Amino acid sequence: MDQIYSIIGKITISVLVLLALFLIMSLILGVMLVKKNKLLFPRILLFTVDTFYLQFKKIANFFGLSDRIVDLIGIEVRNNLNERKFARISPEDRIVVVPQCVRHSKCPARLDSVTGIDCKSCGLCIVKDIKAEAERLGYKFYIVPGGSFVKRIVKKVRPGAALGIACHQDLNMSMHEISRAECTVVGVPLLKDGCVNTEVDVKEVFRKLRLGIENIKDETNKLSCSDGDTSEVLGR
Repeated sequence: MDQIYSIIGKITISVLVLLALFLIMSLILGVMLVKKNKLLFPRILLFTVDTFYLQFKKIANFFGLSDRIVDLIGIEVRNNLNERKFARISPEDRIVVVPQCVRHSKCPARLDSVTGIDCKSCGLCIVKDIKAEAERLGYKFYIVPGGSFVKRIVKKVRPGAALGIACHQDLNMSMHEISRAECTVVGVPLLKDGCVNTEVDVKEVFRKLRLGIENIKDETNKLSCSDGDTSEVLGR
């Protein structure tokens, strides 16, 4: 019996060592992605982040890294995997979700239990600019008080694609959940976390909002021109 326990103990230790090595290698690959934008074995990275989330964070802390790096790895891997597919989806079938913490502390907007916070475009914060650009491009725009509200909107609207903005942990978790709803999701993490007056890279938000849309509009214009030329020829 002692021999059996000894074998089980050795197997357990070996498994734990292999798991630790696997997480360390995944962490190295993830840091390469974040620092050098080099994506290697994306599916393995995503599996690691989703399956060993807490353990992965402990490994990061052990090496003196902020555990936020784990969420950032999850976000960047999904962005890299999803951007091309996101770009092929019609703007009218996309939504953009902004967290309420980006609002100005004196924001006059009020919460609607169905559609979220109704932006008044008062100009006190950058939400006005994001909303204007999103709606210009054809997106449905939402400001939400929390992750559960995002799930409610996705369930009701059933978009083909979603662009999310949030703090690292909330964004990573939301991207993971929303992807299960057969929705292609990309995200932009906040530059400054907190409950109020947070910050986001607006240029990056705009870049992701415009993914594929200018090409779609160009193709539509070309088709329109072609139709017009054909009509003239037929008319002659």
